[in-house]
Amino acid sequence: MASTARAVSEAARRAPEQPRKARPKLDVVDRRRLASRSVRRQATVLWSLGALVVAGALSVTAAAHTFVASDQQQIDTLQARLTQTLTEQQNEQLVRSELESPERVLSIAVDKLGMISPTSVSYLAPVNPGITVVQAQELAAAARLSAAAGVSAKPGASNKSTQLPKHAGKAVGGSSQAGARLPATG
Repeated sequence: MASTARAVSEAARRAPEQPRKARPKLDVVDRRRLASRSVRRQATVLWSLGALVVAGALSVTAAAHTFVASDQQQIDTLQARLTQTLTEQQNEQLVRSELESPERVLSIAVDKLGMISPTSVSYLAPVNPGITVVQAQELAAAARLSAAAGVSAKPGASNKSTQLPKHAGKAVGGSSQAGARLPATG
């Protein structure tokens, strides 16, 4: 065993020594230098963030301009279609007015339909149709109320609300309305 221990110790001497790991160089830290490094680091971070914000804003602006340009193209297309449609409508109105012109209608009536122009024109005199149905019903109701109350509906009566107009007893077409005879006045 002694020989083994000697062999190991001799082998250890003969083996090249492994270099030790180098220790980092340690210096005394100057607070001013440390503060300036921190400020520089913060400034670098702030500049980087600012650049990212500016780049993002420019990207958003470019995207917005793209959308605006796309919408403007759609607006231009729609305006062109609107102008074309308005032109077509004006043309159709012109054709319609030509088809409806009195000269054209008269020529078709005379030539194709055999219309004959009259030699003289006579006009009918307007007729007074008399009272309306609603007025006759109101007068009949008033007459019934006055008969039930015992007030006479004679001309010259002092009660103005029960006086009937001159045409109250005359029904349209010579017959009485709703089966009630109204007294004729005046």
